[in-house]
Amino acid sequence: MNLVEYEAKDLLRRAGLPLPWSQVLQEAASLVIDHDVVLKAQTPFGGRGKQGLILPAGPANATEVLDTLRARMRSIGLNRPAVLAETRVLAEHEYYLAWTIDDVAQDYVLLFTRQGGIHVEDHGATLLRLHFAATVTPLAHEFVAFFQDAGVEGRSLGALCRFATSAWRVFVHNDAQLLEINPLAVTMKGDLIALDAKVVLDDNARPRHLDWSGLHSEYVSKQAMSDLERRADAAGFTLVELQGETAILAGGAGTGMALLDLLADEGIPAANFVDASGGSAQLIFEQLGRLVFERARHPDVTAILMYFSLSATSLASVVNGLLKLFDEEPAPKPLVIGLLTSGAAEREMTHAQAAAALRERGYGCERDLPAVMQKLRELRDQRNAAEALHIESTGDQP
Repeated sequence: MNLVEYEAKDLLRRAGLPLPWSQVLQEAASLVIDHDVVLKAQTPFGGRGKQGLILPAGPANATEVLDTLRARMRSIGLNRPAVLAETRVLAEHEYYLAWTIDDVAQDYVLLFTRQGGIHVEDHGATLLRLHFAATVTPLAHEFVAFFQDAGVEGRSLGALCRFATSAWRVFVHNDAQLLEINPLAVTMKGDLIALDAKVVLDDNARPRHLDWSGLHSEYVSKQAMSDLERRADAAGFTLVELQGETAILAGGAGTGMALLDLLADEGIPAANFVDASGGSAQLIFEQLGRLVFERARHPDVTAILMYFSLSATSLASVVNGLLKLFDEEPAPKPLVIGLLTSGAAEREMTHAQAAAALRERGYGCERDLPAVMQKLRELRDQRNAAEALHIESTGDQP
């Protein structure tokens, strides 16, 4: 879950990290100020400044600017427009600092560059990384050499080391996947102030954080969902609709993400991502299949891919769930199935048995990913040929 800025900053404030004065304005709340502020739309996405969702205001025009900002928020579907009013801070420098996780190294990673701000993407070459093992609690002195190598000096060096340590505690104790401060302002006196904050919480940690359901961020994230995404969420699944043409169901989030890249490279991008955290029962795959079939009914979707790379999950659970689905509901679009299994996965059903059961329902089954991708390419080529023939014979687009 992506936290809106004020809830991300609440986590920082509880840890004693430096923040500007602020006031959260929910829905119709008014604003009375005696100094210049910045009004920030509270959204689950970035790039607010470029979209006109961050506006300066002063005592003379605060109400007018606030009304303008709320109108812009409602125009993009935010019907409970929360706004954060913050004191304007004059920064001498703007840093970028973030904590994240390296899934491959299984480390915590600190990211830092002195070229922070809205154009930080243009300075990717200056971004430095410092890894810490998951079993290590980093202390302030361990950051000194890292920040010195980045060009930080003077009073802000010690403050930055302490900030990085405290930010790590916020990151870990709140089960976050990302904690990003951009910009982290350095004032004329060398003090640090977090002017913006982005925190992404790990949804798999929800059982440890029952308060998450009451967050404004939770409401905003559900508002941004499509009807299908909302129903999947209510059933305990993650489903994200994408602007592609291939509906997919994969065994595991890692496999699903890899398929997104492969399909994009082939020019047949995915129409969705779907995952069931911690579930591998027969009913899970049946329910996921129904969601994917519903996505596949959209006119823009031309094919369905179901691919499972199974090491410990029982092949029988996957196939029996799909068979029950197929017996009640045929695939609405051409379907390609791939099953790659280990010996442990075939403890209740062999690959040959699975393939035979699928053939009885009229569906083939490939064993490896290259063969699956070739089937999808063939379907794409057949569609292109049919469209070309239609255009040639009628002169109209299909």
